Amino acid sequence: MKETLKIISCSMVISLIACSSALAGGEIRFGVPPWPGVTVKTEIVCQLLETMGYETEQEEVGPPVIYKGMEDDEIDAFLGAWTPQQNPLLNPLKEKGKVEVVQTNLEDAVISLCVPKYAAEAGVKSFSDLDDQADKFDSHIYNIDVGSPMHTAMEEIIEKDVAGLGDWEQTGTSTPIMLQQVKSMMDQNKWVAFACWKPHWMNVGLEMAYLEGAPGTEKFASDSLIHTVVRSDFNQRFPGVYKMFENIKITSLTQSRWINAFAREGQRVEVVAREWIRNNPEQVSQWLEGVTAPDGTPGVEKVMLQ
Repeated sequence: MKETLKIISCSMVISLIACSSALAGGEIRFGVPPWPGVTVKTEIVCQLLETMGYETEQEEVGPPVIYKGMEDDEIDAFLGAWTPQQNPLLNPLKEKGKVEVVQTNLEDAVISLCVPKYAAEAGVKSFSDLDDQADKFDSHIYNIDVGSPMHTAMEEIIEKDVAGLGDWEQTGTSTPIMLQQVKSMMDQNKWVAFACWKPHWMNVGLEMAYLEGAPGTEKFASDSLIHTVVRSDFNQRFPGVYKMFENIKITSLTQSRWINAFAREGQRVEVVAREWIRNNPEQVSQWLEGVTAPDGTPGVEKVMLQ
C-alpha cells in the first residue's frame, strides 16, 4: 500500500510540474489582421488551444503593428505572414533574432489578374493576351484600393506599357465593391479583368481563371507563401503549442471556404471555426500529433473528448 501511495504521489507531482511549466509562459497572444482568412484560422487554433487548457488572446491589428508588437514582447504569434509581400516587415526581425518562422502553413497562395472562365476558354491565358482583346475588356482593369501595393504595381505596369497595357486604365475600390462589379459583369457574360488572389471566397464563388504573368508583371503577379511566425522564445515558453504550429498546414481551397462562410455568407467566426473542427477530425488529429496540453495530457485526447 505504501509503495502504491508513493507511486501515486510521484505521479501527481510530475503532473503538477508539467502543468506549472506549461502555464509559466502565460497567455498566448495572437496578432490578427482584419483579413477573414487569418481571422478564421486564428479562431480555429485558439478554440483548440483553449479546449486543451491554454489561455489565448487575439489582438486585431494590421501587420505593421503585429510585427512591432512581436519585437516589443506584446504579441507572441502570427498565422498570416504573407511573403514575399511582408518581407520588409518580417526580415528585419528575423535578422535581429526577435522572431522565428515555425512553418509555412499555406503554400499555394497566388496574386494575379483574373478573367471569367469563358474568357480564358476563348484564349485569354496570360497578361500578354489581354491587349489583343482590348475592345472586349474595354481596356479596363478592376483593382483594389488606390495606394495598395496591388494598385501601385498595376499603375507601374500601365506606365511602362508592359504587355501592351500602356493605354489601359484601372479602377481602384474596396474589395467588396470591386467584386460586386465583377460579378455583375460576369452575370451578363461580359469580359472583365480584375485583381484576384487566393485564398479568398472569390475562388469558390466565381467561375474565373488566373492569368499567367509576363515579363515586367512580377510585382503584381506572384506565387506567395503564408507562414506561422512566433517570438524567438516561444518554443521555450510553449513547447506543446510550438509543436502544434509545426503541424499546421492547409490549402488555399480550405481557407477560401472559411472566408466564404465567414465573409460572404455572414456566419459568425466562432461558428465557422467550431463547425470546421467538428467536421474535420482527421486533419485536427494531424495538427495535434505530438502536442501536449498544459497538464501533460496528449492534446488530441482533450479535444476529441469534447
